[in-house]
Amino acid sequence: MSRANHPHAGYITHHFAASGTDIATLSAFLAELVATDPRNVLPEGDNPPIWEAPAVGIAAASDPLFATLKQPGVVGPIHVDADHWLTGAKSVVSFFLPFSREVKKSYDKHARLPSLEWVSGRQNGEVFVNVARRALARYLQSQGGRAVVPTLQRHYQAVDLIPMWSERHVAFIAGIGTFGLHGGLLTEKGAAGRIGSVVTDLDLLPTPRPYTGVYEYCPWVTDGTCGACIARCPVGAVHDTGKDHQICLTNGRDHIRPAYAAWGYHSCGHCQNNLPCTDGIPAAKKAGSRPLTALT
Repeated sequence: MSRANHPHAGYITHHFAASGTDIATLSAFLAELVATDPRNVLPEGDNPPIWEAPAVGIAAASDPLFATLKQPGVVGPIHVDADHWLTGAKSVVSFFLPFSREVKKSYDKHARLPSLEWVSGRQNGEVFVNVARRALARYLQSQGGRAVVPTLQRHYQAVDLIPMWSERHVAFIAGIGTFGLHGGLLTEKGAAGRIGSVVTDLDLLPTPRPYTGVYEYCPWVTDGTCGACIARCPVGAVHDTGKDHQICLTNGRDHIRPAYAAWGYHSCGHCQNNLPCTDGIPAAKKAGSRPLTALT
């Protein structure tokens, strides 16, 4: 059965000419989805794209790092293994979608509030992240496997901001990037973006992790330089030992939500924009290797 006639086929499967499950093909699949799917646009202004081509990584479902995510101070006991989502899971495909140049450029570094393009992209962009998650799952199904999107399952939940499937940590295990002081992921595509993942029973070749330290790409943690995200946070949620997510939420609730009430938008992004890590991995003097329990 061709992909175009597959019962799970969607928009992209009618356009993507290649086949295979290697990292290059999966990356090309998602890149084409981002470039051609008409849903990847802001509803405001001249409808600029929300996302650019992603960074993609693959982790073995049996990678021992998944077990460490259940430790208190990492994610916690709420976190589950890949086979919780799919019996017989063998691989996890993770991707980081960077915000487009247009969205990032709109973010005035001198303004206390984020731009309309950013808050729109953060909310409407998550709709497209779900498009990408589902499209990737359907593509893997078209290649003969089973595939599930954990965060779209009915029983998926987060308790006190702690998720039972942490896409940031999954991306770290899949070799996409390391953590930063601000709690986000630092990748070759920068820190301004969103993450998705799919669990499959296809036995895919894992992506080598080009790092050993959990905060290896963050200059503040590795050699005490930078720290630009500390000063960027308008409510003091980022400090020299990490990020307080409860304080972070107050900015969206008390300042951004009222300012964008007419649109229903409320997301901040100061610790992702106008920083050395916004568009790529910042330079560091030396690599660091802190334990996974630190700062996350």
